[in-house]
Amino acid sequence: MKKHLLSLALLAGTVAGCQQTKPTVSGVPEPLPAQSFKRDWSANLQLNKDDSIDRVFVREDLVFVYSKKHMAYAVNKAGGVIRFTCFLTDSTVKPHPPVVLKERIVFPTDSTLEVYRRDGQFERSYRTNSSLRTDAVGWTGGSRMFFGVDSPGSGRLVAVETSPGTYKPVTQKWELMSTKGQSISSAPAFNAGIVYASFEDGMVYAVNADNREPIWATSTGQVFQTYGPVTAALRADDFGVYVPSTDSKFYCLDKTQGRVKWQYFAGSSLKDDPEVTATMVYLPVFGRGIVAIDKLNGPAIREPRWICKDAVKLVSEDEKYAYFARADNIVIAIDKQTGEQRFTSKRNDLVAFATNTKDGTIYAGTKGGEVIAITPVLKPGNVGEIAMDLSRPVEMLAMK
Repeated sequence: MKKHLLSLALLAGTVAGCQQTKPTVSGVPEPLPAQSFKRDWSANLQLNKDDSIDRVFVREDLVFVYSKKHMAYAVNKAGGVIRFTCFLTDSTVKPHPPVVLKERIVFPTDSTLEVYRRDGQFERSYRTNSSLRTDAVGWTGGSRMFFGVDSPGSGRLVAVETSPGTYKPVTQKWELMSTKGQSISSAPAFNAGIVYASFEDGMVYAVNADNREPIWATSTGQVFQTYGPVTAALRADDFGVYVPSTDSKFYCLDKTQGRVKWQYFAGSSLKDDPEVTATMVYLPVFGRGIVAIDKLNGPAIREPRWICKDAVKLVSEDEKYAYFARADNIVIAIDKQTGEQRFTSKRNDLVAFATNTKDGTIYAGTKGGEVIAITPVLKPGNVGEIAMDLSRPVEMLAMK
């Protein structure tokens, strides 16, 4: 109760002052050279002295910032205005990334779903039957969300309905259990009414989001079989379902049939989450860096278009470049066709980056408690404030 009273108090104070929490614009506008970075806006989160930015996420029209003290900030992606802020949990376990639904924003913790309306009004805290094991996903046009939980005997994929009902505003609709009693640590994926999930037995399931009915009929039954546990997150879009397996293979599956469209042999166990954009897959491979794969065109056994050894996280992508963060939080711009580095940053106060797969804008958090929207400048003639200057090159491995 104390936690929720604090959440409501924080929310009330923030919503009341939300119209005055405007993005910061500083510095003198100047002509910007090509291959530089322009700061669009920044918002000062006014963190406590003993707090700092931990993680940044992009979801639909919002940028979310989590602090190390488990405060969450919802910021307008377009203009940098802080919509609301709230305290998520007093648990020592980090909360999971937010899920944006049609009318709600849900912040999953290790054992609860903190449910807010889109306007920032707190609705309720729903305690799940078992501890959350994975990140959650949902459809932005609907009200249902999906996540993996620890459960006696085996892990389960759980479907939860968040629409208010007559008696229960949040209710569990169904569960999916591994046929071999295995746990689940891979975050599910959702696309066009189908939920995709995998367990640590290597089985990949595709089920109807409404009633859990299986979608696939494959040579191994109603599932697709990999040859190692799947622990990294699944991804899904209109082109396919993307499965990184510890059997060292990365699979792109037909989303309605479960057959392999193409695969990539990584040569080592795949344990980190891939990122998928309109045309590319960016796959972290231990000991190699991030592997760039053309998802639309190529043979059934894919080869990388190129590999970036120093990249640790995709932060954004436009038509010409992919932008990555290095381990030292330097941003590098990589030519998507050749894999050559074109320009980099030298700003040293960025501590957290979101992954934005929709456009080239970079969203980052600073040591000083600001969240910043940064746009790459690809042509001369732009006027604005330089956000990040040029810096040293990064080692690249081009693959023909």
